[in-house]
Amino acid sequence: MSTRRAGLQQRQLRSAQAPRQHAASRQRVPAVQASLDDLELEMPEIDGDLRSIQEELGAVFNDNGVVRTYGNANQAVSAVESGVVLVDRSHWGRIRVGGEDRLSFLHNQSTNDFKSMQPGQGCDTVFVTASARTLDIGTVLINQSNALVITSPEMKQHLLERFDKHIFPADKVQVKDVSEQCAMLTLIGPESDNVLKEIAGDAITIYGKPYGSHQLLKFKSGPVILVAGSGLAAPGYTLLADESVAGELFAVLASKGCVLMGQDEWDCARILAGRPAVGAELTEDFNPLEAGLCKAVSVDKGCYIGQETLAKLTNLNGVKQQLWGFELEGPIEAGSSLTDQDGARLGRITSVTTTPEGRNFALGYIRCKSSGKQVDVEGKDVKAGDVAARVVPIRYASRMVVTDDPSEEQKHQKAEDERKSAEVAKAERLQQMQERLAAYQQQVQAAKGQ
Repeated sequence: MSTRRAGLQQRQLRSAQAPRQHAASRQRVPAVQASLDDLELEMPEIDGDLRSIQEELGAVFNDNGVVRTYGNANQAVSAVESGVVLVDRSHWGRIRVGGEDRLSFLHNQSTNDFKSMQPGQGCDTVFVTASARTLDIGTVLINQSNALVITSPEMKQHLLERFDKHIFPADKVQVKDVSEQCAMLTLIGPESDNVLKEIAGDAITIYGKPYGSHQLLKFKSGPVILVAGSGLAAPGYTLLADESVAGELFAVLASKGCVLMGQDEWDCARILAGRPAVGAELTEDFNPLEAGLCKAVSVDKGCYIGQETLAKLTNLNGVKQQLWGFELEGPIEAGSSLTDQDGARLGRITSVTTTPEGRNFALGYIRCKSSGKQVDVEGKDVKAGDVAARVVPIRYASRMVVTDDPSEEQKHQKAEDERKSAEVAKAERLQQMQERLAAYQQQVQAAKGQ
């Protein structure tokens, strides 16, 4: 073992063994202009980039160069609930959207409402097809001169191409992939605040702020954006660090007792939390309301891709299936059918995991309507493949508020709201087409005059 690896691991072990409940009472050095350089940090010896430091700490990489595991699955999965983990999510996409029309552009491209958001705020949004089928969950951070969109690894290129396709000549929007310019490190777990307080003290102003709140810090002369939110249904923070300082920042966080987590353990934690993933729960077979992403959906903000379908589903309580968790009595494969005790098909399993302790758990879509009425599926005993299973709630999900028996007046109002929504959407689309046509005609005339 190298001297540097031994030093890092000894610091990590000493910090992990210290009682974390006393961390907040340790002496902090006040920050000056939100710069971490001004703090008297106990820095480990560092002379490598992010990957070399991870290698020194025992990382095993997959074929794509992503850390698969540190060989500590039990510790990592447990620390999500009782401690704090550190996971490198640099393989996720980061797309910068600039220009005067950036918020209107994102407003029209995805499901959440951006027009009233201010710099320093952020939220999750869903990118959907024209028929409101799910493509990806994006986290959008609103800054003074741009917006940063964090995407799933598999969807970055697709969204870049989609954005480019929908930028018209008159639009004041610029899109750039900045994924390679910064690393993305995430702290997950109830002790995340204490780790940051040990490192940064009063330099951090977003403790206790809403999800997506963020601030700009400086570390070793490199910029770091600190974001409230772990990406899972657990407390935590995400740090977007300039690539030049990412290795040093990772080493500092690791030296404060964070349990290191790889992609294998992240996948397990994701499934236990109920976060939908691209290619599993986020496919063109499902919509955001079914996927439990209602908090990321606005149905009354005006026209956007997929809005008409989502408004109709909301107004008519049209969700017929929902994403739920399943406690399993044994292992199964993703894609297994869900059936009731009589063998009638109810849905299918989309993701499965076995925890380090041997607990079998799955995510899947299950029918939540019968004879036109909503059915309470929580606690229901079903079969997943040939294995007994029980339906359990998932923390990541946010559901629609539904009414089983709306009055005739309510039905009429829903139909009227749907009609008005469709008319408004149609008018807005027509106006946008006219504006774009006028801009195009102006450009043609200008070209002819040259």
